[in-house]
Amino acid sequence: MEFADSQSVVLQNLSYAFTKPNIMDAKLGTVLYEPGATEEKKAKMDKQAKETTIGSTGLRLTGCQVSIQTCFILAIADTQTWHAPSQTFMLTPKSFGKSIKAEEMPSGMIRFFPSPTDEVPSLVLPPTPPASASTTEDKTPIPTIGGEVTLLEDIYRNHAIPAKTMLRVLALIDKQLSDLETVLQSLEMRFVGASVLIVYEGDLSRLDDALTQWESKIHEEDPLNPAEEEDDEDMIESESEDESEDDLDGTKEDEKMAKECPPVIVKMIDFAHTWIAEGQGVDEGVLKGLATLRSLIRGRKAELEALA
Repeated sequence: MEFADSQSVVLQNLSYAFTKPNIMDAKLGTVLYEPGATEEKKAKMDKQAKETTIGSTGLRLTGCQVSIQTCFILAIADTQTWHAPSQTFMLTPKSFGKSIKAEEMPSGMIRFFPSPTDEVPSLVLPPTPPASASTTEDKTPIPTIGGEVTLLEDIYRNHAIPAKTMLRVLALIDKQLSDLETVLQSLEMRFVGASVLIVYEGDLSRLDDALTQWESKIHEEDPLNPAEEEDDEDMIESESEDESEDDLDGTKEDEKMAKECPPVIVKMIDFAHTWIAEGQGVDEGVLKGLATLRSLIRGRKAELEALA
């Protein structure tokens, strides 16, 4: 965005439309430094690549921003997955992605896309509670933003999203990753430090509604299934009525957000170290990481298909 002689970076909150946003950040690429980096920086980044999955797979499961519901624990967790029975987020620290080996990466898919029968261990140690907080023998309470106390689970069980529904989520994510892959295969650019951010709705009821709306939209856009055209005047009148109701009744806001909530968002992010590399071909490291991520997604699909 440009205003006169100044330029600005515009940020977007991709989790805003979701009620319980499940968020994962996956770092892409095999090269972690720019051409102008010092020899010391290159050696450090090469060592990091060799010691983590990014060197061999082009992918590291890193983290993401935590939503406002869990902002108190922002400092200790990077990836979140909603756990309906405990009404808390399963939190995965950045250290998880840095410590696992390539063959252990499917465990990250289970943490982010759990089935009802999966048992997912807690990886996050709770912070020291304030003096006013009550304690139990085996768990430490974490005060939330509203002052209530939420207990960390040792093992997360009985996940709310059925395997069949999760398969619909994974199919949609894989399709969007495929579209991203197609675009990157046509670009002669370098993306150092770029990531893929994946967000999907963790509330089962809202997720079902969002998936149904999305699939209906895709069906209507199918040239083999032309949708009936809606009269423009009726559309304008309907929108005006909805807006007036929203203005008069604040309770309509949640219904409005539910209608706008997508089931899934897949975005490539973090372009601070990106440049055009004309004549040098595509970024093979980033494409390698994207292929690894798609392979992990398809592997998780196969596991859930056996359960569905």
